[in-house]
Amino acid sequence: MNNGFWNSLTKKHQIAMRDRDSKEANWKINISPLALGAVLFAGFVLIVAVLMVLMAYTSVLDIFPSYRTKSERMTDELTESIMRIDAMERTMADSLKYNEVVTTILMGNTPTLHSTVMTDTIRYDKSTIMPTRADSLLRRALESTDGEYSLANTKPLRTEAAMFSAPMRGSVIRSFDAPESSYDMALVSLTGDDSVMAVENGTVVGIQHSAEGGSSITMQHGEGYVSVYKQLGEVLVRKGQRVNAGTVIGRLRSAEGQETDALELAFELWRDGTAVDPERYILF
Repeated sequence: MNNGFWNSLTKKHQIAMRDRDSKEANWKINISPLALGAVLFAGFVLIVAVLMVLMAYTSVLDIFPSYRTKSERMTDELTESIMRIDAMERTMADSLKYNEVVTTILMGNTPTLHSTVMTDTIRYDKSTIMPTRADSLLRRALESTDGEYSLANTKPLRTEAAMFSAPMRGSVIRSFDAPESSYDMALVSLTGDDSVMAVENGTVVGIQHSAEGGSSITMQHGEGYVSVYKQLGEVLVRKGQRVNAGTVIGRLRSAEGQETDALELAFELWRDGTAVDPERYILF
């Protein structure tokens, strides 16, 4: 049965054009149904390929009424660009107004709120704010010589300061105090994680073990910086080892679970032989 079906597909038939009066064949061709189908499929593929080339490299699509021409698309893109520029201009104008208000406050004046249209329903200019008692209190706190919000207590920025990563995920409970000869700062873990990490790439130059059971690690970094990690329960590096920033170099709790000083880390930072305040170099 299969052979019969295949033979019917491959059996050639004659297609001829004959003269109506003499019945003589003016043109004829012998072709099988399979070959005829292949020719039709190839013709279809050729037509599709030609149409795709025309649509890609010519403007033939512009003749269709529902298709947007290239000029119309360029107009749409230009309109969108203008809208984005207008939005950026409004944002910049609002930022400038905000900066003017902040400058007014810092100069000791109070920005006032004024009406732009006098009607029954007053419309206000929201770029400024009404003077309130809170504004006066804030300005007084900023201008005072002491207090938490005093501008006089603002620490100057040091552009030459190097920025390091924090040695531990915790909170500062004792700060650096050079006049009191307190060259270290103390941190305590708030999450229970007692891991101590290197603040910068460097080399371990010293490991000390105290009689009380605590250990300390000294690391040498570039540009004359030295970091010291004290009150460790466990040391995970060796002298001379090269360590990358963020690598765990020790733990406050020893391998046997013994704690040292309630999991407090004493940390020192030195530069060119002088102790410096770590909080000026590290964001805790």
